[in-house]
Amino acid sequence: MSDPGASLSRLHLFCAACAIFATGYGLADLEPSPAMSTVLWVGPSVAVASWLAADGRRTRAVAAYDAELFFYLTWPVTIPWYAVHTRGRAGWSLAAQLYVLAVVGMLGFAWGALLRWSIGRLAGA
Repeated sequence: MSDPGASLSRLHLFCAACAIFATGYGLADLEPSPAMSTVLWVGPSVAVASWLAADGRRTRAVAAYDAELFFYLTWPVTIPWYAVHTRGRAGWSLAAQLYVLAVVGMLGFAWGALLRWSIGRLAGA
């Protein structure tokens, strides 16, 4: 795994940071600034599209100049196609992982709101 495009570690790190910040905003019931909202909501899916484009160059599965834009615009459909095309049946677990990473910002905000509601419910009881 000497190719940085093949490693999922940086993608996991960025998406984990987005999830932590989104959970914090949801837990504190704060509205993030427009720039932060863009990073938390759109950033993970752009990062997944970027990883797909880099991995596509590494595996030579996608020969498109603007593969990152293509993957970003069509990620709900192209993630399973790409994962199965490049990894066979084992690609389904990669596809599921990439789906979760793409929506982790929105999930983190919902998780934080649920935690806030649960804590408020326990404190009120």
